[in-house]
Amino acid sequence: MAPQFYKTSKLFSDYLAGDETLQPFYSEALFPDWEKLAGKVENGFNQQKIIDELILQNSKSTDKSVLENIKVLQKGKTLMVVTGQQLGLMVSPLYVIYKTLSTIKLAEKLNKEVKGYNFVPVYWLEGEDHDFAEVNNFNFFDSAAQLASLSLSENESEAGLSMNKRVLGNEIENLLENLRQNLQQTDFSKDLFSRLESMYKSGQNWLDVFTAHLATLFSGYGLLLFNAGTNQIKELSKTFFEKIIIENESLVNAFTKQSGQLNNAGYKNQVNIQQDRTYLFLSYKGGARQPILRKNGGFYLAKSDQYFSMEALLDILDKHPEWFSSTVLTRPLWQSWLLPTVSYIAGAAEIAYWGQLRSAFHQCRLVMPHLQPRHTLTVIEPKIDRLISKYDIAVDKIPKDKTRFIKDYFNTNQLGQVNTIFNDYEGETIKVRERIKQLVSEIDPTLTAPAEKTFAAILSSIEKLQNRLVNRVREKDTLTQNHLSMVFDSILPNGNLQERVISSVYFENKYGEQWIKSIYKELKENFQQHLIVRI
Repeated sequence: MAPQFYKTSKLFSDYLAGDETLQPFYSEALFPDWEKLAGKVENGFNQQKIIDELILQNSKSTDKSVLENIKVLQKGKTLMVVTGQQLGLMVSPLYVIYKTLSTIKLAEKLNKEVKGYNFVPVYWLEGEDHDFAEVNNFNFFDSAAQLASLSLSENESEAGLSMNKRVLGNEIENLLENLRQNLQQTDFSKDLFSRLESMYKSGQNWLDVFTAHLATLFSGYGLLLFNAGTNQIKELSKTFFEKIIIENESLVNAFTKQSGQLNNAGYKNQVNIQQDRTYLFLSYKGGARQPILRKNGGFYLAKSDQYFSMEALLDILDKHPEWFSSTVLTRPLWQSWLLPTVSYIAGAAEIAYWGQLRSAFHQCRLVMPHLQPRHTLTVIEPKIDRLISKYDIAVDKIPKDKTRFIKDYFNTNQLGQVNTIFNDYEGETIKVRERIKQLVSEIDPTLTAPAEKTFAAILSSIEKLQNRLVNRVREKDTLTQNHLSMVFDSILPNGNLQERVISSVYFENKYGEQWIKSIYKELKENFQQHLIVRI
């Protein structure tokens, strides 16, 4: 059973349950015929030059497992399990790690079970996203077990640029020093900061730093890293972007129709379709990334008066394909155009918006991949586990409200005797009240209202006394409150899932490189429910 604090959408729950209502929106069931799907993907793919670029991008790796998978790619009949995410500072938050492990786990499963094909895990580096505020910060627990946060400020000259065009400034040195000062010093700290300082340097490209850090974390797992934002990949992608531009109106109509059907089936749309959007971005003249909008048979940029006819936009594409990039709805299409993707590892929100895309895959004559839910979990550290045992806390029953969690604990434990006595008193008082009400109605019915008022005042006074005693018990037992607070903050920092808040660098420092292996061993081949993992 999933813990009380883990909530999912109706669509995600129904997807996991294999609800027939969702069948029209996804090309593959949660547990597909893998061999049949592999054949479809292989037959529908013809972009060997892209595979050559993927090999080239990973060829300088010193990781033997990566070099082995390059050899596998060169043999042919090799398909991919793909995932991707924005380039969060210090590889943040934790679900980036779990998403990647899920990708590796599924590739491993398919290599064991599906004959005649090879499968490799691929991480799509989302370097063309430009939302700096989403990736410029990370959270961790400091040496006092308090939630702390560090961030980098945005260089005004880089505003609106894709992350793959940004570089780290001098501020990174202070950030690393602050991190060193605030993290608990462990046997792994020295090696960790030696690695971090070798990667996170002023002047280094943001995407390159993220790539290096991710590669270090997953050394030995055969994870291939794919940067779709290179000039070479964009040059090879001209025909894809050309199709999206020429058929844009009908493509957006396909988005709209599918989204409407999903909505009519009882599910909310994750992405609100806007008819004037092309769902492409343009970094005109290499500048800020801007949405391309459609108007009067032509196109214009949302943040300027720049207008292009169809012919003019296609001419720009021919000369500068590197200026074009996908959006949340066209990236899945581009991904399957670029890579022989048999399955995409997705979070619940991603699975929701992929449900709006099946018609678009058909229009683009692309094989829509299987969608594998990523693993989701909460890590319980040894100190926290000891407190859980000491106070006999049922982790799966912890609510998302900290005040309620602590109050419920005291009500059930230290305050049990107080609450029992007062509840008994209240029950007896109510019984006496009923007898007196009967007596009053027989002697003088006009006194019924004053009698009710008197009893209400009595019960109110007793409740106030009970609350004062409850608060007094809590005040006296501050140690218990502190321990309960520590447990809650570790599991639900700021009331949110741990995996959505904490950075992997916290666990790197605390437990060394082995912590990922410990997590990997706990993961099932398929996502079933939110896991509680003790390390």
